[in-house]
Amino acid sequence: QIPLMEAMAKVVCSNGGDILELGFGRGIASDMIQSYDVDSHIMMECNDAVIERYNQWKEKYPGKNIQMVKGLWQDTIDTVGLFDGIFFHTYPLNQEEYMKYVNESITFAAHFFQDAAKHLKPGGSFSYFSNEIDSLSREHQRQLFEYFSSFQVEKVKLEIPADVQDTWWADTMIVVKAIK
Repeated sequence: QIPLMEAMAKVVCSNGGDILELGFGRGIASDMIQSYDVDSHIMMECNDAVIERYNQWKEKYPGKNIQMVKGLWQDTIDTVGLFDGIFFHTYPLNQEEYMKYVNESITFAAHFFQDAAKHLKPGGSFSYFSNEIDSLSREHQRQLFEYFSSFQVEKVKLEIPADVQDTWWADTMIVVKAIK
């Protein structure tokens, strides 16, 4: 996922400014975002163990305008303002979310599109894992156009080890830059 996160970070930081990241994880994408000249970086995370990791991670960036908002993005998104870039990398928290937002949707991020558009400044960029390997389906494009003025796609090459037996992985994935 490293090449994908690099491409996504580049997308959301292309205008600098204020960045919102949903899902801190191990802080890999956060490091990538911090490598750009951004004014502020707010993260949303609901997992207490991950937030502990964030507290240690943040020590690498003294003097930077970095904040953590604890909680589910669904509960906290309206407590933040507008952003120049939004990086969405979360996952289903239970079977119900998996079935609804992964199994029954073209992309897991689709249920966040409306909120992303609501919290982007005009001209701001939004990126997420698309789950599309070489193009965007028409359904995916239509969902994007419901909330964004335009979008760009980039096919990112992935190095999949020969011994990987997970049939979900492909050697490319589309990175989306949705623009408000």
